[in-house]
Amino acid sequence: MATIVQNYGPIYGEVVNGTVQGRPNGSVYVPISNTIQLIIDDSGRYVKNNSTTHLYLCSSTGTNKRFTTVAVSQDLASNIFTGIYSSPDCADDDLIGFSSGTAGIFNQNIQGVRNTTSTTIVSETKYYIRAQLMNNGVPVATSDVIELTGWVAE
Repeated sequence: MATIVQNYGPIYGEVVNGTVQGRPNGSVYVPISNTIQLIIDDSGRYVKNNSTTHLYLCSSTGTNKRFTTVAVSQDLASNIFTGIYSSPDCADDDLIGFSSGTAGIFNQNIQGVRNTTSTTIVSETKYYIRAQLMNNGVPVATSDVIELTGWVAE
């Protein structure tokens, strides 16, 4: 009696060349982990009141700047939450403004956040920003905290 050795293709749910066998169209990649990164140019690490309802990042001369969030998510239902805080530990009580993105959009170029507490930014005061990848209201990945400096026109 002879032994037959035969190679089998990928098993259902196995990652092959960036695709997952057995998923719709066989083309949906599921990353190993959730990650998020907050990218702010060094010249844009100031924050100012744009109005009573919004906070904008700006340069040291007050020119509006944008910041970018880049996330990798295991779930297309996740969304990005970006918050500006009055303390470096970024506690919920210290949240002064936020932006909450649409589910499934993981690369965002953002100009400002809603000023949820009607906070008046104080010149030269330190503020802090971070981004979180959220799934059903629970953070599954958190960016580094970046320090911002308050900017007020003179």
